[in-house]
Amino acid sequence: MRPGKIGFLAVLTGLCVGLVACGQTPARQERNEIQPGGPGISQVEVQRQDAITRWANDYCIAVGSLVDGLATMPTVDPSTPRRAVQTSSDLLGSMIGGLDKAVTGLRALPPAPVPEGDAARAGTVTRLTGVRDRAAAAKKRLDDAGDAPTISQQTLGEAHGPLDEVSKLDLLAGFDAPDLQFAVAHAPVCQQLTVRATS
Repeated sequence: MRPGKIGFLAVLTGLCVGLVACGQTPARQERNEIQPGGPGISQVEVQRQDAITRWANDYCIAVGSLVDGLATMPTVDPSTPRRAVQTSSDLLGSMIGGLDKAVTGLRALPPAPVPEGDAARAGTVTRLTGVRDRAAAAKKRLDDAGDAPTISQQTLGEAHGPLDEVSKLDLLAGFDAPDLQFAVAHAPVCQQLTVRATS
């Protein structure tokens, strides 16, 4: 798995859905806990690396809120078609809330110390917003079907597509530049985000 993929496993068995999220360290760390740099690096370069690492850590806090939200999503109740539709809609509503929170956090970040950081953030915001819009459309179809006399199998499976999309998100896509890779390796929350969860 590429580092940066969401650290959780999405399993769909019929309409029963389980999600496990990776743990995270406290949102902020004291300054002396992030120590970029190395032998022979000037003080100016150390300060530059420190600034990039702190920005990356805040980035990971923002996208990590999505992982936290997915960990507490409701599950689908397949006991009856109508309950399956209702609980699938609730699940998508929870997912939409998590996506909105992550996007809001990303947009609130200050400009990145390196241009690659801003490009990565813009790309992630675009991807999360796209998933959010598709999840909202699926939720509307579920809600509209709630009062229908019959419910089709296609309607019952509306949550599958958005869940599959979220499970494949790479939250650190675009962090390929050496400065950003260094930052991810030293930012505490980013280190946790790249740990693949086990169920």
